[in-house]
Amino acid sequence: MRLMSIFWITFLEWFASISALVAATLSLILIMANRTHYAVMHYLGQCDAAMREPQFSNPELGKLDLRTHTFDGEMHQFERYEWYVARLVYALDAAMRLAPWQQWRAVAGTQLANHKQYFASDYYAKQDYLRHYSGRMRRLIQQQRAA
Repeated sequence: MRLMSIFWITFLEWFASISALVAATLSLILIMANRTHYAVMHYLGQCDAAMREPQFSNPELGKLDLRTHTFDGEMHQFERYEWYVARLVYALDAAMRLAPWQQWRAVAGTQLANHKQYFASDYYAKQDYLRHYSGRMRRLIQQQRAA
């Protein structure tokens, strides 16, 4: 009887330990899936903005003049372009922080390259926007400035 009790106690301890490990593993998988979902949602929101404003997504579709602070000859369009780029940077920064195990850095490099002229400008440097971003994003923007 005593031997049978020891067997069941040992079995239940083993079962509880395995169950806890399975629960912890499933929790980590769920956390990673949620983070991936939110990273994708940040980026898709930015994609929606790009579809609404393709000229800001690809400034070659318009005329960006950093001397006069105009886009297609208009100052208010330049202001909209700046907000578009800020939104892009924040969305990519959030995606990279949420899901660092994915290829968001490569996506960011591709997307930021479209705005190299803006990032490399003296105007951008004087605005001191870089301090608002994560270290990783600052490095990516600085790479665009140097390219």
